[in-house]
Amino acid sequence: MTEDLWHRLAGDVERVDSVAGRALHAVVRDRAAPLRIQVAGRVGTGFRSVRDAVRASAGADGTVEVESVAVDVPDTADPVFDGDVVVYAVPVRLDPASVHPADRSALSHIDARRVVVVVVGGTVEHVDPVAATLGLGAFAVGDPALTDAIAARLAAASRLRDEHLVRMVAGIAALIASMRHATSPDGHVNTTACT
Repeated sequence: MTEDLWHRLAGDVERVDSVAGRALHAVVRDRAAPLRIQVAGRVGTGFRSVRDAVRASAGADGTVEVESVAVDVPDTADPVFDGDVVVYAVPVRLDPASVHPADRSALSHIDARRVVVVVVGGTVEHVDPVAATLGLGAFAVGDPALTDAIAARLAAASRLRDEHLVRMVAGIAALIASMRHATSPDGHVNTTACT
């Protein structure tokens, strides 16, 4: 269905049930919004260069918004990772298997299905120890597979939006059907059908 048809359906639902209609309008609006990629990392670790690379590849066509999220900033609240995809920059340390506690903490608050870890300041051989330490897949800056990983996460996020919309519509249809079933032919509510 096109966005116009979804909005028309939401309007029809709103005429029957204003709360359900407004909820459906919100889901349709969210589904149509550009996907969001948050590029996160600690200040001074090179995460802004990762953001620029992500913006150049994924955000070039305007269908994806790319924003920066600084982690472990003194006197600042912890960031909220609410993007559809989070690209998290982890710098290489003297011990390649070592990951800064602030990075570990931040990554523990992100659904692994939405995160792509990028190892900054090293080469491909630095990626595997970091990936093993975090228990997440990781990529080096400039790795062609990085673009593919981000694209796969974006596609999954788009499918999740579609699934959320379909669940919402199915739930509304089920509610309307149960309301029809609960009403007797003479217009009275059948309370036994509502339980």
